[in-house]
Amino acid sequence: MLFAAVTDNQNSYDPLLWRLLSSASKKIDCCLDPLPELGSSSQTKELMEFLTGPRKKKELKLRIIANITKDNLAASKQLLKYADLYHAEGIIADSSFYIIDDSAYVYLAAEEETGQRGEQLHRVLLSKHPQFIRMQQYLLENLVSRAIPAKEKISGIERGIRSEFIETIREPSRMLYLAKELVRSSAYEILVLFSTINSFYRAENDGILDLLGEASSRGVGVRVLIKIDDESMKDASKQKIKQKHDRINVAFIEKSVRSKITTFIIDQTYSLAAEVGDDSKNTFSAATGLSTYSNSESTVFTYYSMFENLWIQAELEWQSKVKHAYFHIFKGQKLRNEVYKRDWASGGAPDKAD
Repeated sequence: MLFAAVTDNQNSYDPLLWRLLSSASKKIDCCLDPLPELGSSSQTKELMEFLTGPRKKKELKLRIIANITKDNLAASKQLLKYADLYHAEGIIADSSFYIIDDSAYVYLAAEEETGQRGEQLHRVLLSKHPQFIRMQQYLLENLVSRAIPAKEKISGIERGIRSEFIETIREPSRMLYLAKELVRSSAYEILVLFSTINSFYRAENDGILDLLGEASSRGVGVRVLIKIDDESMKDASKQKIKQKHDRINVAFIEKSVRSKITTFIIDQTYSLAAEVGDDSKNTFSAATGLSTYSNSESTVFTYYSMFENLWIQAELEWQSKVKHAYFHIFKGQKLRNEVYKRDWASGGAPDKAD
């Protein structure tokens, strides 16, 4: 084990820890406490740079445990985009630790003393002892098993710090602005229903499709459901999405939708539903009627359930078409049953029985 004292006067990680993080090849498990507001902590800032920068390897798995509060909500939502984040109450105050590739354990604890220029000192402990690391990994797994997934904690905080509202929007330009802002601020999930094919084309013209692609590229799960009238629409729309944004999960439904509404559901926390007024128009501003914007749990859940039911219906429609195409291929072909037998004692090749 190695002990060293480092200062935070350069607003940076300890160089030793930074080198170990950069050298990770499989996984990093860490507990961060405190997790300050985004921008107020060099540790949070530099961890974000690591997660989003070229040092982070695509196959690297990251798990983070932190005490998520309304004060560090922005930092938590950012971390959630790049790592598996969990909320745990009562973790050790003013200390953080990292387990890197099951081969190195780094512990950082803030000291009460300060440096000559008033900087806060940190005590750093590094261990590469296999038995010690296994013990710490075991303790961390227990902590994860009792922790709450971050998205649940974040949703609860947002519902608590914001009073529920249902707002009717009459200006299409405000609806478009809100749709873009909600997509930009999404943390983990975006669901979008285009109840007409023209609504999808308007989203492309007004830049919403590009914003959905940007969200998916930063780790947000994006599902888009499009109402179509025939297969030619499906092929053209899917090609448009996949050419630019191959991470977007898209499905198509031919079943009639009860009302022409373009619906956005963000992080299971906000819903924005816009009536399609004149479906022949090329922009949202010209085509949209009244819109409803809400964070009401019952309202959001209603739209969420509607979307999930339609998504399941779309999958059933697709499976039915696959089966129909399969049987059509073999329709009319003269197939016969053939039974094969084999003399296992001699080890010979199987013979066809008449």
